[in-house]
Amino acid sequence: MIPTILVDDEYMILRGLQKLIDWQELGFDIVSTFQDPNQALQFVRQTHPQLLITDMNMPEIDGPDFIAQVRSAQPDIAIIVLSGYGDFEYVRAGLQNGALDYLRKPVDPDELTAALTKARKELSDVAKRREESALAQQQQLQHVLVTATGYQNTEIMQDLGLQSPDEHIELRVVAILNPDRKLLEAFLARSPAVVGYFWEQQDAILLLSGTWPNVRHWLSTMPAGIGPTRRPVVISPPVMVPAELHRQYTAVLHAGQIAYFYQAADGLVVIPQTAAAPPKLPIPALDWVADQLATMDLNQMEDEMLTLYEQITKQQVSVAYARQLGLVFLMALNSRTHHALPHYEEYVSQINNADTVSGLTKTLGAAILTAKTVQNTNYSASVQQVVDIIQHHYHEPVQITDIADELHLNAVYLGQLFKKETGQTFSQYLADWRINRAKSLLRQGGLDIGLIAEEVGYQNNGYFYKVFKKQVGVSPRVYREQERQIKA
Repeated sequence: MIPTILVDDEYMILRGLQKLIDWQELGFDIVSTFQDPNQALQFVRQTHPQLLITDMNMPEIDGPDFIAQVRSAQPDIAIIVLSGYGDFEYVRAGLQNGALDYLRKPVDPDELTAALTKARKELSDVAKRREESALAQQQQLQHVLVTATGYQNTEIMQDLGLQSPDEHIELRVVAILNPDRKLLEAFLARSPAVVGYFWEQQDAILLLSGTWPNVRHWLSTMPAGIGPTRRPVVISPPVMVPAELHRQYTAVLHAGQIAYFYQAADGLVVIPQTAAAPPKLPIPALDWVADQLATMDLNQMEDEMLTLYEQITKQQVSVAYARQLGLVFLMALNSRTHHALPHYEEYVSQINNADTVSGLTKTLGAAILTAKTVQNTNYSASVQQVVDIIQHHYHEPVQITDIADELHLNAVYLGQLFKKETGQTFSQYLADWRINRAKSLLRQGGLDIGLIAEEVGYQNNGYFYKVFKKQVGVSPRVYREQERQIKA
């Protein structure tokens, strides 16, 4: 329906017009009528109707002046003027001021219907032109922001009003995440501060002009459903040089990705002018996490996973780190099941493509549950106990005979059972576990190699060097140096 208002200082004419035809059938909705053109003008400024039918000879405001003020407040409004028998000059003035058509009083139903049909076509053509213009502008702005050298296109910059050597312009790139599209577009159409906008999937990307106080005022005028109290809104620092537009656009996208990943429901994110120093918060290095997981059972790993993700959610670290942390947990789980974790590759894919932190932790929770199932079914209870003792007491002198006594089993029988189920002798399994722990400590860098040997259960450094080189192919010192070069 096309919102329509009627204006005439004679009440009976207003009443007669409403009853003259079936407005709804023709696609028009009379939203209000006025006898005072001043009130009508205020209504136009506030609600922006699409069609005005008005008398041209009213005592409160001269007809041509009234039309001019309406046109100023609502440039695309369609106007039909009404005239009495001797009001030709008013009619001519109305047409000169942009009236679409005129009707003589008393109004004939057929003439009114014809005028409304003409108005409907005019409004449709205006809407189509506006849509084409808006689409062209969106494509231009998208080119300027998305393309690193887009600002070098002088013609596009001029069309957007960004080529003004005599005027200093302060610009900001803004992202409004997943807003109500119709509500936002209606608001943007009334926002002079908006240079332009385009849609990046479900998000609106805007370019604003104005100082920070202007931007804050603009934010305060946003409808509640699309403002930062209901949606996440990201704002870049001021762009003083056109060449910076692409970089700030990229920064806004990154901040938006963080907001999505950590499932922010609302809030204003203002990117600082200069990059902030890394926060001095307990965000662990991935190597450290891997080392800690090596000595944990599955229940402890699950608790640690939930604790770490609670920390990084509060601090909103990079999405890349959150995913890498997930892969560290998954590799630890796979190692715990002797690289027999079902659906391992599927879990890897799910972690790498996790859209939210809750989705990522859900995947890890499922993987831990799978690992528990494997752990409970792969080994007999006796062998599982041996494995647990090795993983928790590898740094101590550990003998199969001592474990067998503790389990009230024959040592020879336990050794044969262990090899049958794990594929390794007790000594081989223990050596592998110790050397893998030693490799983790060597990657960390600072600890003396002799101390590392003691830490993983070797009291004799020479024997540690011999076992390490046999299993890894190089000495501990060479291994550490190789890892340093890889990191560099």
